[in-house]
Amino acid sequence: MKPKGPGSKAKVLCWFVIMVAAACPAQKKDNWALNNAQIGPDSPIEIAVGSSLVVQVMYPVPDGPLFPLKEAVVWSIAPLVEGITIDAAGKITVAAKVKHGTTATVHADVAGGRRKLQATIYAFQRNENPLVGRWSIDSNIVCGEANKPKLPGKPVALGPTWIFHVEPKFFVGREYGIAAGLRLAGRYEFDAKAGTLKLITDFPKNIPDINWTFVFADAGKTLYLRPVETIGDLQAGCSYVLRRP
Repeated sequence: MKPKGPGSKAKVLCWFVIMVAAACPAQKKDNWALNNAQIGPDSPIEIAVGSSLVVQVMYPVPDGPLFPLKEAVVWSIAPLVEGITIDAAGKITVAAKVKHGTTATVHADVAGGRRKLQATIYAFQRNENPLVGRWSIDSNIVCGEANKPKLPGKPVALGPTWIFHVEPKFFVGREYGIAAGLRLAGRYEFDAKAGTLKLITDFPKNIPDINWTFVFADAGKTLYLRPVETIGDLQAGCSYVLRRP
């Protein structure tokens, strides 16, 4: 038998490469970010009347805030709501004449229609609900009639971030972080004139309603929350200090 030369080996190798290429089609583009996209950076979208907010199409990343999605977006509001508009760059403007509690729906046509997203816009007036927004809790508490700050006997276990939504719902915990967890979440009722607040907890289960009195300071940038009853780590007669970031 005539021995095979190097040219035959090259042909066999070439044939092997062609067969492998045929069996392994080109890998498709990863669409995870597009498939998990949402309108952000905040959900729900809450805008004080007489102001504006720029929204984006974004996607979640582990243990962090949302990240902008690099795709073309066409924005719209439907049905139309008088006084609430959005431009091509995603800037939502709420006119000063819009009533507190007015809602609208913003739509995002993403990547030529490959994804269609929507989110609710809530318009609010701060004099109607001064609680709305994000608050950071201070490590100090204020106890007694003298209102002197003092360190608590143990770290405040109420989570670093408090969020009051327009709807009205509340959130207590760490805003970002898979392992950080949620401390409290549920609904709230308040009386701005009387300075009273009730937290109706949905999570965790079987937590009693928590009644507070509250006072604002520093032109609304500081909030003193005082529990009416002692419940767990909450100390009646002491105020927990929350500040706008």
